[in-house]
Amino acid sequence: MAASKQVVGNPTPRVEGELKVSGKAKYAVDVTLPGMLWGKLYRSPIASGKIKRIDVSKAEALPGVHAVVTGEDCTGLRIGRRLYDMPILADGEVRFIGEKVAAVAADNESIAEEALNLIEVEFEETEPLLDPLEAMKPGAKLLHPDVMNYKGLPKALEAPSNEFVYVTWGKGDPEEGFRQADLIVENTFTTPVVHQSYIEPHSCVVSAATDGSAEFWSCSKVPYGVREQVANALKLPPEKLNFNPVYIGGDFGGKGDFMDLAVVYLLSKKAGRPVKLVMDYEEEFVAGNPRHASIIHVKTGVKKDGTLVAHRMSFIFDSGAYGATRARWT
Repeated sequence: MAASKQVVGNPTPRVEGELKVSGKAKYAVDVTLPGMLWGKLYRSPIASGKIKRIDVSKAEALPGVHAVVTGEDCTGLRIGRRLYDMPILADGEVRFIGEKVAAVAADNESIAEEALNLIEVEFEETEPLLDPLEAMKPGAKLLHPDVMNYKGLPKALEAPSNEFVYVTWGKGDPEEGFRQADLIVENTFTTPVVHQSYIEPHSCVVSAATDGSAEFWSCSKVPYGVREQVANALKLPPEKLNFNPVYIGGDFGGKGDFMDLAVVYLLSKKAGRPVKLVMDYEEEFVAGNPRHASIIHVKTGVKKDGTLVAHRMSFIFDSGAYGATRARWT
């Protein structure tokens, strides 16, 4: 094989390396458009409750504020990567600390932050359901009573349940194997929620036109997938939404979803100007897209000679308040 064809053992320069080390690579946060506004989100301070009253009049009256949107502006619209169960903005109820309740667009970040402090929300707090094992018990509080009508369920549910997906597969008769075993070993393992801790927080710019079309710049590794998610949620043809590629400042499995794009679209459409929104790290940790926690039970049966005769594993994945940011299941 000619030397020019060899790869193993030869250094291969990254095609984007020069742009990144020189600072010329453009990320979503670097996008600046004429007349661009800054977006900020009012997030729920409680884990579970009803929204009894929300008053944005003082925020709307603040000089420099151009748009404020709440769940009333998008009632009934839900978004997700596969399961569409998350309201674009909290629709009368919040289910986790950090859930989006309202959004503002202003001339600059400081004014937008000030506007958030002027939004008045009255909550009727309820007891949150935090333990997945408790959530699976018969008679447990239903996080989503209307789950059977949600778009994107892997398969139809027999009845409303907190288990939105249940899959089993196997081979042979494990119970017979356990009866034959000389030794049975059982263990339960747990893994916590883990944030990917990328250096670049979620950020995006959206410029919506009066006809509903829009230009997007976002730190997502799957632009076509995100375009479909946002279009489905907003009930728009995907071809009306154009996603412009930008560099991504770290991913590690955490940047493949819609995050705040639909909300920023609503702000831009209402304000009639482009809007940029950048999450800070407090927002990332309470409302980002971390790896979900799990409970794993393993039961193994063996003979004295070391022959494995039975093995059973069960996985319970805690998707939290919504399944919207879960990408796949089998």
